[in-house]
Amino acid sequence: MYKPEQQNENKETFLRLLRSVDRKGIENLIDYLETKTDFFTAPASTRYHNNCLGGLLAHTLNVYENFKAQLQLREIDLPEESIILTSLLHDICKCNYYVLEQRNRKVNGKWEQYDVWSNTKAVSPPLPHSYRSIRMIGTFLRLTPSEELCIYYHMGPYGGEDYEYRNLLQKVNTDYPETLLFYIADLSATYLDEVMYE
Repeated sequence: MYKPEQQNENKETFLRLLRSVDRKGIENLIDYLETKTDFFTAPASTRYHNNCLGGLLAHTLNVYENFKAQLQLREIDLPEESIILTSLLHDICKCNYYVLEQRNRKVNGKWEQYDVWSNTKAVSPPLPHSYRSIRMIGTFLRLTPSEELCIYYHMGPYGGEDYEYRNLLQKVNTDYPETLLFYIADLSATYLDEVMYE
């Protein structure tokens, strides 16, 4: 769980990084995140990783650090703005998506209530979450083709089941190695840097 002071520090870091991007529409995007969403308090998932208050925010910062490290390790030059935008916004569609519900469980023969995150809200539009994020970002600013590819393929082999997706994924990872490194950064953040809370 992220304590309030850690959540505040994460938010300051996130906003500082995003404000360093010199792209038209960035302040409108920040205003949207601050005033019309729960982005800074939302969980990253219902149960798989960082399923706690502030989990989504912390996840994006973990991906940012991992992505930078992967790019440096492989000596791949990508503009800092691209690293920031893809990392911090790749899961933007998860804001205003999760709800906290109470459930019952029996502990030592007694019933007790506990909180659990749920995603009972309808997905709109009914598109994969990576593409919903690209669409949301696109209402505020333009992404480069490389940035769109990193976000679209950030789920790697778990992002699509069909034959075309798998073939495109292989081609994209070959032609744009940053997409593969971004997937690794997201995967590392999810399974190595973050925990599942019960």
